Amino acid sequence: MNTTRISEPLSLPEVENLLEKADGKARADLLNKLAALVVKNDKARGLEISSQALELSGNLGYRRGKAAALFGLGDAARIGEEYRAALEYYALSLDIHKVLGDPIQQGRCLRRLGDVQFYVNNLDLSLKHYLNSLSIFEKTAEKDGSPEAKINCGHLMATIGNVLRDSGDLEASLDYYHRCHSIYILEGFTAGIPGILYNTGNIFHSQGRLEEALNVYSEALKEAEESGDHYLASMALSSLGSVFMARDDLEAAEDHFMRSMNIAEKQDRKRGILSATLKLVELGRLRGNLDEALDQCERGEQLAGHLEDRRSYANILNERALIYSSMEEYEKALETSLAFHKLSEDLLSEKRIQEIDILRVRYETEAKEREIELLRRERTIQRRMMLGAVAGLVLTGVSLVLVYRNVRFRARVNRELAGAYSRVEKLSKIDTLTGLANRRAMMKSLASEQTRSSRTGRSFGLIMADIDDFKLVNDRHGHACGDEILVEVSKRLENALRSQDIASRWGGEEFLLLLPETSLHSAVKVAKKTRALIEDTPFVCNNASINLTMTFGVSEGGMIPVEDAIQLSDTALYRGKRTGKNNVNFQSINWKVIFDRLRSAIRRAHPASE
Repeated sequence: MNTTRISEPLSLPEVENLLEKADGKARADLLNKLAALVVKNDKARGLEISSQALELSGNLGYRRGKAAALFGLGDAARIGEEYRAALEYYALSLDIHKVLGDPIQQGRCLRRLGDVQFYVNNLDLSLKHYLNSLSIFEKTAEKDGSPEAKINCGHLMATIGNVLRDSGDLEASLDYYHRCHSIYILEGFTAGIPGILYNTGNIFHSQGRLEEALNVYSEALKEAEESGDHYLASMALSSLGSVFMARDDLEAAEDHFMRSMNIAEKQDRKRGILSATLKLVELGRLRGNLDEALDQCERGEQLAGHLEDRRSYANILNERALIYSSMEEYEKALETSLAFHKLSEDLLSEKRIQEIDILRVRYETEAKEREIELLRRERTIQRRMMLGAVAGLVLTGVSLVLVYRNVRFRARVNRELAGAYSRVEKLSKIDTLTGLANRRAMMKSLASEQTRSSRTGRSFGLIMADIDDFKLVNDRHGHACGDEILVEVSKRLENALRSQDIASRWGGEEFLLLLPETSLHSAVKVAKKTRALIEDTPFVCNNASINLTMTFGVSEGGMIPVEDAIQLSDTALYRGKRTGKNNVNFQSINWKVIFDRLRSAIRRAHPASE
């Protein structure tokens, strides 16, 4: 293990002692060091000290001190969860460091810009900043072997893993966490290991590997408590509570959630409070304390709004819809559920997922190109050395071997890159779990079918299908089992369709089926046959027999906009949910509404015709 470390930073008392006698630029530097030391536990003091450093640096015309002070103000704003201000400060600091030509500080600013964009769920922007930062640190580490640059590469592997996790690519996320862990071990950076353990636990949890998640979270909590890392301790407690809740140990879950909440409240960490609040909402719903859960929703919505955290706001909407459904207030449940789905689509559209994957492939492409360039340089050096030592056929033979190896290396790299781009293309068309068409591909198919319908005058059928009480399957049998069931459901749906029909995974446990040149009456028949296929044969997972049902909503498209046809099938589906589930409902076109809409459009286009 390489135990080379960055030189030990000055302690808080040492900085305060030096500050008493310092003036000029030295004082500005010490103020910035002091702010960095105190801001995590006392953001108000950190803000005050960074402001002093900014004023002093401005008076001195000291640009490096000014850039560091702006970075410190960004840290204070980020920790205080004032994200707009944080973005402005980090961007200003980055601009000055570009002029100064300081790559390490540029990389730090870019990383923090990525952090803030990640907090507000702009995953594509956060990944762009992270990859730019990683590129700077990798080049710096390659050039001078800087331990600081190498450790920052590890940090960025972890943050990129977080983006990939939230975009749904768990395997790629785990790969980046492993890269981070390897760098920390090689560089002897033990302080970062508990955090990466926690991130790995999140992946295990998402995959339904609860025992592994429990062990990793427990280890992360132990390390956090021993090192006094309150932030990580709060997160680990919350996640442990989620594992206990998934195992139906609701008392242990509540204990962990409340301990997490207490730490977050003492630290005035609103994001931690929001996280614990969301968990308590779900816990209250599972226990049947619905009014209490709704009160917690109100608190969560206020916090999510303040933090501009759209993902958490979407999760609250989902919980609210489930609570209303349990209270049999189905109109509110439908309205809230539609709002949740719309926000979820906005957060992680197929376009954004593709952009994230393309950014990652570009980074990996550039990394391969750097490998090729490094290999080329090594081969050049080797050739020059051999020219001075070997002649004739021996030199020719060795050179041919080197050329052959180089060609093989390039061919391997090109194959890897072609495979990467092929994966991106594939991701843009199919759902990676089930193999069905994804939402983006289905929208393209619907647009084509709408055009054909307009030309031929023949309608098409739409079936929206949703697995009943699927969350109970995940809770009782684990997410891995849930994934197996989604795959099997997809196979049964495809078996019920004709070769020209298209099945897609619309989102979560919801599917949309397109039946070209099919009337509403015929589409209802297909839905009824499919419902029976699902109900009649139990699903098997982990040697357990699981009985499942699905609810179907059917509509007819071609004569109305695609969006309206989807909405009709969705409305029919939710009516089926309200009337007992495991049934087929259809929604006919309301021609009066269509006529009124057309008449309004005509009036707007020709106001004089009134």
